[in-house]
Amino acid sequence: MIDPSVILPDPPHSNRGVPHRMFRNLSTIGLPLSGRPSELIELALSFGFDAMDIDMPDFLQQADTFGVTHARRLMVSARLKSGAFQLPVRLAGDETTFAQEMEKLPRYLELAEAAEATRAVATLSPGSAEHSFKDFFELHRTRLHTIGDMLAKRGVMLGLTIAPEAEAREGLTNEFIRTFEALLGLVAVAHERVGVVVDAWALHVTGESFDLIANAPKGRIVEVRLSDAPRDVPAAELTHAQRLMPGDTGAISMAGVLTQAKAAGFDGPVTPWADRSTLVGRGREKIVKLAGDRLEAAWREAGLPIVPRWFTPVQRDAFGRPIEEAMAVVE
Repeated sequence: MIDPSVILPDPPHSNRGVPHRMFRNLSTIGLPLSGRPSELIELALSFGFDAMDIDMPDFLQQADTFGVTHARRLMVSARLKSGAFQLPVRLAGDETTFAQEMEKLPRYLELAEAAEATRAVATLSPGSAEHSFKDFFELHRTRLHTIGDMLAKRGVMLGLTIAPEAEAREGLTNEFIRTFEALLGLVAVAHERVGVVVDAWALHVTGESFDLIANAPKGRIVEVRLSDAPRDVPAAELTHAQRLMPGDTGAISMAGVLTQAKAAGFDGPVTPWADRSTLVGRGREKIVKLAGDRLEAAWREAGLPIVPRWFTPVQRDAFGRPIEEAMAVVE
C-alpha cells in the first residue's frame, strides 16, 4: 500500500490561491467506509477525488498527541483539500449538554483553522417533544448566532441540513424544519456564517424543485450532497435505508443539481452519500471507484471542468503487489 506521506517530496502547504470551483469530496460518513487514513487517502486519490472530510475527533487526538503538523501530514502530502467536518455541538441539545459541548468548540475550531477546514456541517432535528415550532426556531436562531460569532473568528462556515424522511419525525410531538424552503427561512435570519447544505436526496424526498437552490443567500451554500433513490417508491414514503449511491437509478438528476449549484455561485465540496445497507456486498475500493466514476460523469454532463489528476494509481496484481514490483521479482 502506498504511503501518501511520501508521494510528494515537497508538497504545497496551502489551498490558498487555487481557483474557485466545485470539487469532488469523499466522506467516510456519506459513504460509510473504514480503514487506515493512508488507505482511504490512496482510494480518494486513485479515483478522482479532490478532497476528504475531516474526522475532527481523530484529528484532535492526533494533534494533541503528536502535534498539528503530524496530524496533517497525509492530507498535505496527498494534495487533498479539507472537505467538511461535523459540528461537535448538538443544536437541539438540552441546556446542560449544549453548554458542555460549547466549551469544547473553541479547540475544535482552532484545529479546523490549522487544517484549513473552513466548512462545518450539522443536521437539524425535524421536530421536538418539548418545544413548539416558534420556541424551537428561536432557540436555534439564538444558538446559531452564538456559534456563528465563534466560527467567524476562525474563518469557518456552518452548513445546515435536514432529515426529510417521515421516519425521522416519529415520536416527536411538534414538527420543526423538514424542507429546504423552511431551512432557507432559518438561514435568512441566522448569523452570516450559517448557510445550507444542498442535499439532492432531501429535495427529492420533500418533492421540492432544484430551482430553490437559487434562493440560497449568496456565498452561503456550504456543501452539495448527491444520492439516488428507487424509482418504484413514492418520494414521500422513502426511508433513509433506501438512499442509494448517486447514479444507481437516475431518479435524481446529479447534473441537474450541479447545474443549479453552479448558477448559484457554489464553489465547494460535492459529496456522494448512500445508506450503508445499500452498499452491502461491494468492496471498499469498488465503492469509491464507482462513486468517482459517477461524479466524473455528472461533471461532464453539467459542463463542469475536470482538472487532470496529478496522481496516477499504482497498478497491482492479483496478490495486491504493485505490477512493477511483481515483475522485478519474476526477473
